Amino acid sequence: MSYIPVTLNHFRALKAWADSSDAQVDLDVRTFNLEVKLRNRYYTLKPRFLLNNNGQMAYSTELAKNVTGFIGWLPYDILRWDFAQDKLVFKEFLKKAGLGFPATWPSIADAEGGFLVKRSTGSFGYQILGPYRNAAEVPAVKYAGPESQNRGVDFAEQFIVGTNLKVWFWGPTAFYAHVHAYPTVIGDGVHTALALIEARLARAGQTLGADGGNGNVLSSLAFQQVLPTDVPDAGREVWIDFRYGRHYASTSPSAESDNDLGRVNAQVRQQIDAIGVKAAQESFRRFKAPVLYAIDGVVDEAGKVWWLEINSNPMLPPEGYPLVFLSLFGADKKS
Repeated sequence: MSYIPVTLNHFRALKAWADSSDAQVDLDVRTFNLEVKLRNRYYTLKPRFLLNNNGQMAYSTELAKNVTGFIGWLPYDILRWDFAQDKLVFKEFLKKAGLGFPATWPSIADAEGGFLVKRSTGSFGYQILGPYRNAAEVPAVKYAGPESQNRGVDFAEQFIVGTNLKVWFWGPTAFYAHVHAYPTVIGDGVHTALALIEARLARAGQTLGADGGNGNVLSSLAFQQVLPTDVPDAGREVWIDFRYGRHYASTSPSAESDNDLGRVNAQVRQQIDAIGVKAAQESFRRFKAPVLYAIDGVVDEAGKVWWLEINSNPMLPPEGYPLVFLSLFGADKKS
């Protein structure tokens, strides 16, 4: 299901808010800028788009030819936030804040237990290799995705097996989340692991490695001590990737929200709220007003959240508009 990058979902959310607030909302189709007027005040919100950059996902502030989706309007330009641009800086923040995060090692040779190899810069899960059980399994470092190897440094990060969690915040307030289990194939006692994977991808109109991530698929199998040529027993579930957003399944536009925030348990929600408070305190020192950000993590089987990285310029889920406009215009005093 694809919900956030569907343009009409953003218009629906805007209309619902404008109707309830009696606000005037005007769109400039040349720039896609949005002017919002309410109670003798007005603000110009600027657009963000999702685009295909030579087969890789990226964001844009302009309606370019290769744009594939719309991801929201915000009342400010692109933000530069040091701990959103470097994963190791974010880990230092987490350490000082007393929040959970995986162990890291500057050298692959020093890594203990299961681990990943990451670039300290980069996003969308492209500059990630692994998982590996030992340093001997790590090939010469070569990342898939945009050419950003000239920025940042490589490091090893403890690999936590669990459920992917991504949470969107406006200031300290969590308002949207995705909770995604790893994609899997189910053994039938007949077909090889590779054949099962290729069949799953074929049903989604995809091929192995179409996003440059075939190395992660093979590493995921190896981590579970499964060879591509092995025939998994009937009923055995084997996960084929660990990165957020890799579903290996077809998606279609939907007007139905996929917000999982209301479905997380109290233990996880407490950890979400705790990092929201700490991250907002940090952002207010820099920006002096609420901003949008999203934080990625993984939830282990005990319910602990291990935080991984933060994005200061994520897509805006349509449910975020009421919070954005509350910050701009204040509460409606009619009631």
